[in-house]
Amino acid sequence: MHPIFLHYPIHVPTKQVSEQPYPTFTEQSYYYFVVPTNVSERYALELYTIATHFHQQGFPQVTCPIPNVHNQFVTMIGKEKFMLCYARKSNETYELNSFHQAGFQYPYQPDSINNYGKWKELWITKMDQYEALYQQLYQQRPASVYNRELVNLFPYMVGIAENAIQYMNHVEQETQFHQHDQPTITFGRFNDQIGESFIWCNQFVYDHPVRDIAEKIRPFMMKDNGLSSEQCRSFLQEYVSTLPLSVFGWKLLYARLLFPIHLLDFMDHVRNSSEPNQSIDQIIENQAIYEENLRTFFFQLGIDERQINSIQLDWLLNA
Repeated sequence: MHPIFLHYPIHVPTKQVSEQPYPTFTEQSYYYFVVPTNVSERYALELYTIATHFHQQGFPQVTCPIPNVHNQFVTMIGKEKFMLCYARKSNETYELNSFHQAGFQYPYQPDSINNYGKWKELWITKMDQYEALYQQLYQQRPASVYNRELVNLFPYMVGIAENAIQYMNHVEQETQFHQHDQPTITFGRFNDQIGESFIWCNQFVYDHPVRDIAEKIRPFMMKDNGLSSEQCRSFLQEYVSTLPLSVFGWKLLYARLLFPIHLLDFMDHVRNSSEPNQSIDQIIENQAIYEENLRTFFFQLGIDERQINSIQLDWLLNA
């Protein structure tokens, strides 16, 4: 038995079924997860109310924090903090639009996980943080050939990020909104979690729905004509059939794809791994394809740029 169960007024599950990504126990149809955390009690309470909402909306696979015997959601075991969460598996098939639709019904505005309308400021802060990582890699001695190449690539990342931030100024002037531009529950980084056995509440962010759409599309941007692929087109058609994007939404989607999150993720991977999973040459080759897909983005998706009053960036037109 895990010691955390001593702190909870529940029947102790006797069967452990997994260690990854968290120690997981089961009892009848319920699954319990011991989740290491450093969140505040207020943050955990917000996750509890959101998860409870999704259970009521027909998403039992969303993990939900459980209050302990002291009616707190964060429990200390020694010097470490944990949340104990529960969920049930579902036999239903879910799509991203149905998840967002359920999130639109959430009646409160979270504080701890609210990123809605804050992208520009968050991107500026993020680039400041990566500038510090760049300086760290730049000053490393001896420097590996790999790190030197990554350092040489960083000014390009900064330039792309600055373009995305400037493009947001254009997006913020757009006045053609509709009801689906309200915030919903999204993921910090969407990676098809909707299709998993469990949806982890500690990945939730309160934001515009195109946050998730962009991360679903981003991998297609690294493939020749990826946006024209059947998989990409069917995803978008399915999504907008029930939750169409406004002119503002399309521009916001483009802005998020312009910001080089995938390149910054690669920097994180280099920092945290002794064996990078891609060569710099492969990254540069993928980015050339990515730029081409940015240049032809609206054309490939069959959207008339004149109808949404889009602007194209000079450096892309000249690429």
